[in-house]
Amino acid sequence: SLTRLIALGAEHVVPGHTRPVLGATNARDALTDYRDGIKSVFDQTLEGMRKGERPDELVAHVKLPPHLAGSPYLQEYYGTVEWSVRAIYSDHLGWFDGNASHLFPMSETERAQRIVSLAGGVPQTLSHAREALARRDLQWAAELADCILAVDGANVDAKRLKVQALTELGERQTSANARNYYLSVAQYLLRGL
Repeated sequence: SLTRLIALGAEHVVPGHTRPVLGATNARDALTDYRDGIKSVFDQTLEGMRKGERPDELVAHVKLPPHLAGSPYLQEYYGTVEWSVRAIYSDHLGWFDGNASHLFPMSETERAQRIVSLAGGVPQTLSHAREALARRDLQWAAELADCILAVDGANVDAKRLKVQALTELGERQTSANARNYYLSVAQYLLRGL
């Protein structure tokens, strides 16, 4: 479809997200970069899938080639390459990633309870989460807070810690969707305090 659009010789492109692209040369460049970027991510993902790579392995190496990564039209202001890779995988192979442990996984709540228990209880898990936050290991801090909240949904310290982690994660995002979701969830948690 993008090749057809390029052939139309548009003078302007008004995308559903981000700002309009003005001028025939810019319109052609934007459409071409977008087409080539999608094709590159798609082809790399399929190639990795053929090798038996799982989603987490794929997102570690599927990237836009350097000449496209710098394109102003392919910056991750809306979606991300990682999200696209996961969507391509899911579309082609479904939810199962090939790891037999994932066939019938335990619930997130049960997993969280066991992690909290392994960590020595809620106070120890909270301490580890605080340490992670101090190290700027924000994703881990948020995930540990989730474990505590699965065990004790009213834990104010865990909610505050998660708010801090999500706020910082949100502030670091280029993708408007990711930024909005991180910051919206942080605001929602704050309201409950």
